Amino acid sequence: MRNESWHIGSSPSITLAAGFAVLALIAVAVWQFAEQSRGGNITSNPEDGRVSLAAPERAPKSYFNWQQAPDSLLTDASSDTSDPDGLSYIEDNVLGALVGSYVALNDAGTYTSSAGQEVAEFIASDLRANVSYEIYSPEDFQIDADDSLGRMLSYRNDLRIALEPLLQNTTYELEVFAYYVDTNDEAYLTELARMAGNYRSATDNALKVVVPANAVAYHVGILNALSEFEVILARLTENADDPYAAAALLRTFNSAEMNMLSSFNALAGYFRENIQS
Repeated sequence: MRNESWHIGSSPSITLAAGFAVLALIAVAVWQFAEQSRGGNITSNPEDGRVSLAAPERAPKSYFNWQQAPDSLLTDASSDTSDPDGLSYIEDNVLGALVGSYVALNDAGTYTSSAGQEVAEFIASDLRANVSYEIYSPEDFQIDADDSLGRMLSYRNDLRIALEPLLQNTTYELEVFAYYVDTNDEAYLTELARMAGNYRSATDNALKVVVPANAVAYHVGILNALSEFEVILARLTENADDPYAAAALLRTFNSAEMNMLSSFNALAGYFRENIQS
């Protein structure tokens, strides 16, 4: 990696070594995701991520609360509100877990380099971001009681038009982020922010579509999937130079991507079922 911002900083040697082990695993994951997507073979695990407001059952919580604020800030009403999800606390919590694990192993006389590597691998696999995003319900859009085939076809066409901003995203989002990590060229962050904006535009457009009564659940599904994915991209852009926050967001990206694919697959099934009936 040539992005000099992805570093540990001043830390004890054991923390430095373990921290680099975590980041090495992260770097490999970024490129693996990008390479898999280019080949059309996204091998994602829907359990590799979680979100806060939606709390889907398919996205279990991390073993640790990586975004917990320091005790000194928990009762401080004047704390900075620019990071409501606590993504900036992830680095200290990860390093704290590494140091705490080392101390425990060392005190027990069981520390070895392989044991330290296992700790780093566990942390890397458990690391994921808990990100807030807007959740939509049927009350947020107009519903039509007409569920005829003609009405469904009109809805499908209206939705196609509403989602046209997504056609402007011609490159896989994670590939764009991976190139930023590799080159430190901020043009890639600008592109990622533009892509996130297209998801926002598509969501806003879809909220204006009149939905047949029998398509409401599917429409809610795509709205929430788009909302989640847009926020993940925005947070990746904002935290691209924080390797720990970015790593956690990448795990949530994986889950959000699967949520979106699942929601659109369900909608496609609705269209097929109604056309064939």
